[in-house]
Amino acid sequence: MNRYLSAFRIAAIGGALIGALVGLRQWSWVWPGLALEAAARPIAIGWLAGVVVSPALARALPRRTAEEAKALPARWRRAASLLVTVLALAPVAFWPSLARPSAPLRGAAQPTGPQGDTRPNLILITVEALRTDHVGVYGSDLGVTPSLDAFAEEATQYQSAHASAPWTLPSFGVMFTSRLPSECGLRTGDANLTNWYLDEAVLSDDVRVVAEQLRDARYATAAEVTNPFLAGERGWRRGFEYFRNEDGADVGSLETNARTVTQHALSWVRLNRRQPFFLWVHYLDPHAPYESPDVPPELASQKMPEWRLDRAYWYGRVEYASEAEQSRFQEFCRLMYAEEVRFADRWVGELLAGLRQAGLWERSLIVITSDHGEEFWDHDGFEHGHTMYEELLSVPLLVKWPNGVEADPRVTQDVGLIDLAPTFLEFADAPPMDDMRGQPLERRDGSSDREFYCEGNLYYDQQTALITRDYKVIYHPYSLWRALDYEVYDRRQDPAELDNQAALPEIAELRDRLTEQTRQAHTIASQWKVTGQRRFQLDESVRRRLESLGYVEN
Repeated sequence: MNRYLSAFRIAAIGGALIGALVGLRQWSWVWPGLALEAAARPIAIGWLAGVVVSPALARALPRRTAEEAKALPARWRRAASLLVTVLALAPVAFWPSLARPSAPLRGAAQPTGPQGDTRPNLILITVEALRTDHVGVYGSDLGVTPSLDAFAEEATQYQSAHASAPWTLPSFGVMFTSRLPSECGLRTGDANLTNWYLDEAVLSDDVRVVAEQLRDARYATAAEVTNPFLAGERGWRRGFEYFRNEDGADVGSLETNARTVTQHALSWVRLNRRQPFFLWVHYLDPHAPYESPDVPPELASQKMPEWRLDRAYWYGRVEYASEAEQSRFQEFCRLMYAEEVRFADRWVGELLAGLRQAGLWERSLIVITSDHGEEFWDHDGFEHGHTMYEELLSVPLLVKWPNGVEADPRVTQDVGLIDLAPTFLEFADAPPMDDMRGQPLERRDGSSDREFYCEGNLYYDQQTALITRDYKVIYHPYSLWRALDYEVYDRRQDPAELDNQAALPEIAELRDRLTEQTRQAHTIASQWKVTGQRRFQLDESVRRRLESLGYVEN
């Protein structure tokens, strides 16, 4: 009997240790809760395997002589026996992990799930402030997006995709709710939005977001993002089982870049559950200040010691400098921005390669886009959040569909980021959310007369815009200069938006329509009150991060 007990203890402890070694291959300090769950199952399996082989081990063990058995005093023998027995039985605590869906080992293919759930994984990759004209497949000859260009060969390229707002916070509100900023709590009726956005604006608790809908549809949900405005305290954590904002209150790092985001996202992917998942990965690169870790030394050496490559520096100093200094600053910013795009593209490529390696490619719907573009003095403005011009509202949109879904390589009709949530819900077989304004993305090229309303600029007085098939109308409802009340551009003949056609009589109906939409949105937005009090107590690291991005004055 003692021999069988010894064999049980040896085999149980040995099996659990082997299982622990296997489980540790899953470990991630970034996602410790999920890593612990993934590591527990191999320990439980190893323990059970040890128990199964213990009878055979007992027959192989040599019998101990009476002298060997009495080598230790009886009291010590009993204590040692009790301790070893407790250790042998301890892995029983990991049994509950066998009843839960488990993560595959690193590099293993994605299983179909315990109930044979074959719905696709949904992956949203967003690159902050990415100009459409810097992406190769959209006509750029800069050569800074080889990863996106290669991805586009397997994806549908949307030639005319629009953000609904010219900066991060309201734009993501539209993406995640399929509602306008004024309808989801991310625009108020106040004439000047800047301080309200910085200090008070949050995604309304009364409006459901797509992550909540997907979680309720039995999708695992995770977000690996970086931007102080995407902090969980502003509502972005809702619906995500695992949420990590590298630049929010979660971590508060000032050294985050695309490399960190990719590594942490792939860490979660390797620990994914058996059921389908929704993963959101957001890269802050190439947001100003443009400081790519990979910038060539010969370009970095051109930076003047006193230069700061952000919004506040331009509008506070260089805007009033000599023409020669302005020209040098502008050209250097353009070059450095391109290097930021190159750096972000490199790590997006690493993320895509990791998805392939994990066996997730064929069964995944992968969307790559941006929340807005970037201004480089196209209309005398710099960075973003100021205007409603095309350099900000036009965004790249590439969608790789799950295996077996038919789609054209290019779609030319107008679509919007407001269509992303309906698309995800359609592929998840999840019910739609209330009052969605978008529709699932078109997969076939054709024609459309859809219109897109845009609002929620960060700086100066409020502006709104209406994008139709033929025209773009920009409205300044609080303008002090009557001539700037409206701007109208012919999208076919004047894509750069340089020739204002607002005075044409035939445009009057469009102007009136935008005015009415603006009035209605203003009424809705007025429910989000301006208190004038700071809602967020930013810790020092986050405040310094906002300062480095040019949002808050030093």
